[in-house]
Amino acid sequence: MRKIGTVWLTLFLSFNILSGCGKQEPDIDLASIDIAEIDKIEHTGTTGGQDGGFSYSLSESENSSFIDLLNQVELGNAVDEREALSNGAVSYYTLYFTDEETLTISPGRYFKIGDIYYEFRNYDELWDEFTGFNSIH
Repeated sequence: MRKIGTVWLTLFLSFNILSGCGKQEPDIDLASIDIAEIDKIEHTGTTGGQDGGFSYSLSESENSSFIDLLNQVELGNAVDEREALSNGAVSYYTLYFTDEETLTISPGRYFKIGDIYYEFRNYDELWDEFTGFNSIH
């Protein structure tokens, strides 16, 4: 009877540990970013064509609007990179904080923060606003 109890306890603990794997919540809460913490935002990327690379800094008013937009993003669990990758145009925004930290994000169907892709839960609601930023310059 004691062995059966030990086996069940081991299985129960293993199941609980494994069920938490793959559910990686974002390390950063985009809703908590304050414009006062931002020194500048740089937008870089490619249009997908030959010589389609670009890089520019957002203006102060664009910074404020972009942070307001980021504050609305609802992220879900982390997803496998192979599931999230796409071809064609790619846009990166690097946030330079006043404390000299940086954060690079790439909004898309899946939202990339640093090296991790997350579900972008309100993609349909916010995507048009992100494409507006992608076409500023």
